Amino acid sequence: MLWPMHVKLFILGLPGSGKSAVARYISMRAKDRQWSTTHINDFAILYKMFEEDTEGQFRPASYGGFDVLEFAVFDTALRKLEQKVNGYIFPANSERLLLIEFSRNDYQKAFHQFSYEFLQDAYFLYLDAEISTCKRRILERIANPSSEDDFFVSEYIFDAYYNEDDGRSISQILAGDYGIEKQRVEVIENNGLLLDSIALINNFIDTICELENLRDS
Repeated sequence: MLWPMHVKLFILGLPGSGKSAVARYISMRAKDRQWSTTHINDFAILYKMFEEDTEGQFRPASYGGFDVLEFAVFDTALRKLEQKVNGYIFPANSERLLLIEFSRNDYQKAFHQFSYEFLQDAYFLYLDAEISTCKRRILERIANPSSEDDFFVSEYIFDAYYNEDDGRSISQILAGDYGIEKQRVEVIENNGLLLDSIALINNFIDTICELENLRDS
């Protein structure tokens, strides 16, 4: 089975839910099948906004991180994210699987920052993890970083922003607002090791491949 050009897969969940680890696993699996992937997240966008901030919308945090003080910047970052992803889609290049990663506390509001068309042909993988698990993972990755995605997220932002998370209802949100079929959306409990979730991730990737082949047939 082959990927068509430019399949978008959103990988969502709380900071520390395992999004980047899952994206790296999917990229590795794609490489084994000679598929090209591009991993895009909004952290770099937010970090650049933090560096250029002159309005007090951010503040420095520990371990070279930052806190968001004005939550409207989360919406701005998503609009910039769509522009960045479209930069990979519209030129004629070889990228086929675009892994798009971000965390928000209100996914219905988050999706409304994107154009309707941007979401229509996409797939969505939500990693459901307890806040306590996410906080522990963040401390572990700061103590022993293994990738450029191992950045710090403070207690403040968890308490002030991520104290509620509607990811478990993501299928209903996407179906109700965008008419996206449930088979394009997968919610996986990810409180344990990545190994525990691999079978479900593989099944979802196989579903994406089957649906894309049907679309192109």
